[in-house]
Amino acid sequence: MCGINGIISLNDSFNSISKEFLKSQVDTMNESLVHRGPDAKGIHIQNPIAFGFRRLSIIDLNSSANQPMFSKDGNLALVFNGEIYNYLELKKELKSKGYHFETSSDTEVILKSYEEYGDQCVEQFNGMWAFAIYDFQKKRLFCSRDRLGVKPFYYTHIGTKLYFSSELKALHKITENKSANRKRVYEYLAYGYRINNGETFFDNCSELLPGTNLIIKDDELVLKKYWTLKRDLYTHSNKKDYKEEFFELFKSAVKLRYRSDVPVALLLSGGLDSSSIARVTDDLIENGELDANEIHAFIASFPGFVNDETAIAREFIKTCKHIKLHEINVDSKSVINDFEKLIYEFDNPVGSFNCVVHNNIMKECNKNGIKVVINGQGSDEAYAGYDRYFSGVYLMDQLISGKGNFIKEFRALNKDNGYSKKFLFMQMFKSLLSPTMSANLRARFLEKTIPVLDKQFVKQNNQNIKTDYKFSINGNNLSNYHLDGINNQGLNTILHYEDISSMNQSIEIRSPFVDYRLMEFAFSIPTELKFKEGVTKVIIRDTIGKLLPKNITENRNKIGFNTPFNSYLVSDPIFKKFVEDMLLSESFRIKKIWDADKLSEIFRNPEKFPNFPFWRIINLEVWSKVYNISNL
Repeated sequence: MCGINGIISLNDSFNSISKEFLKSQVDTMNESLVHRGPDAKGIHIQNPIAFGFRRLSIIDLNSSANQPMFSKDGNLALVFNGEIYNYLELKKELKSKGYHFETSSDTEVILKSYEEYGDQCVEQFNGMWAFAIYDFQKKRLFCSRDRLGVKPFYYTHIGTKLYFSSELKALHKITENKSANRKRVYEYLAYGYRINNGETFFDNCSELLPGTNLIIKDDELVLKKYWTLKRDLYTHSNKKDYKEEFFELFKSAVKLRYRSDVPVALLLSGGLDSSSIARVTDDLIENGELDANEIHAFIASFPGFVNDETAIAREFIKTCKHIKLHEINVDSKSVINDFEKLIYEFDNPVGSFNCVVHNNIMKECNKNGIKVVINGQGSDEAYAGYDRYFSGVYLMDQLISGKGNFIKEFRALNKDNGYSKKFLFMQMFKSLLSPTMSANLRARFLEKTIPVLDKQFVKQNNQNIKTDYKFSINGNNLSNYHLDGINNQGLNTILHYEDISSMNQSIEIRSPFVDYRLMEFAFSIPTELKFKEGVTKVIIRDTIGKLLPKNITENRNKIGFNTPFNSYLVSDPIFKKFVEDMLLSESFRIKKIWDADKLSEIFRNPEKFPNFPFWRIINLEVWSKVYNISNL
């Protein structure tokens, strides 16, 4: 929804710092986030805070909903990025307690909720948020980030001041931090992960973790976890079966995400998740439960690419009365244009080439006047979508359970899903290893990244990965594997790049599957409702899937959001020239973290290294250049 910035004096006074200087700093931060909020801006400086804000108007388009927003008595100041989807229900409850509202915004609901419930207000919210509230009477700063970490919150502590922002580039602008976090760089190059441990790619710069509050009182900074996804958080209704419960939850999550005073669109593929959202959306309109006549849907098209899903989506949309499909062709020229500028806008080195394609889709949505899009992210991580990666863990659970299902499940993965016996046995062996050891083996022998990195760099930074997964003979390994992916690795990576690429085009992205209720529900149901006999996301296929074409629900070839990056690298002359120039550049050659000659040889013969993460090398090199990194 917006971009937020702030400076807080930890000694309760800005002392000799002039108000004009503080304003210039917040102005600089605000200007670096214009893309997150082109509709309005705001600054408030009142010792000991300087708050900045850029607004993307989604709910209550009036100027009275601009920020920073203050309580009626002026004691509380708030800057907020995100959406509280259940704000109407909360507003009704607060009114019953005697509160009066001057706007129709969810921002004011946060303020009133904080007045009523204090720090526990966040436990009332269903949404995505990163916000900061300063209490002038108590001289206390309260900041919070949503449960799953959909909205970002970065901060750095320098001297007697704390700086925070929605994006790293805003902090970089005023601190001129040119030092990379070498441990983070190593994890990225070797593993491709964006480990969710509070560290960023910049030294002395942190990320507020999901489900966490940051509090400053009496110059002491305290982090308090208020929510962590784990098993059996969800309380089931005795009157409903799991499938009925899931369908109602999913419908509610989708419907809530259409709350907006501006047009909302869909991101579509030929896959189960986005098609399920489209199907429910069309039915909600048909039944009069959504106040809309037509919803626009956008899909990335790669003509001639073997994994292009446009044809499937095109056929499916014919069954939807109220959804209009837009196909976006992505070519290498559109990718290379302003590539360095794009990497700068991404803040961090990003996980894959998909981020670039996603950004191009967002551009097209922006051209069509779209400010909000809904996607299917989060389903694979919670409801067992990527069987390739969890097959070994699942089979080990079946083997140690003693229920006699191992052979049947092994045969389904082998015969029906097409995984070789050798692959499945290797995955089972991998499931016994720690994530750190597994990642090291992959980096050394499959992707072959560690052999091209400087040995001292590897030795200094090759540490244990934060993880919730450790193989147990007591079972539940599949559940722990997926919890680890959500809490520590994969989902965090995806949510980061989707926020940065969508907000880069002044678009808010919403994900029904990331509704915390659906996440909690996923880890409270039996495994066979998520994966059984080679079938992924069973409960989705057995509910919404019954309303979808069979070529979507019976497709076991889970390819994700796939893009033809390797073909660009091998055969596209524009992209090849870009890479060749990079390999010859002084910046690339003088880096001490890798062997430039070995890397150049690999890039000249990409077909000999089919698993090598070419993208990560390119991305890290360009990122270090555009942010003037000096310690690599």
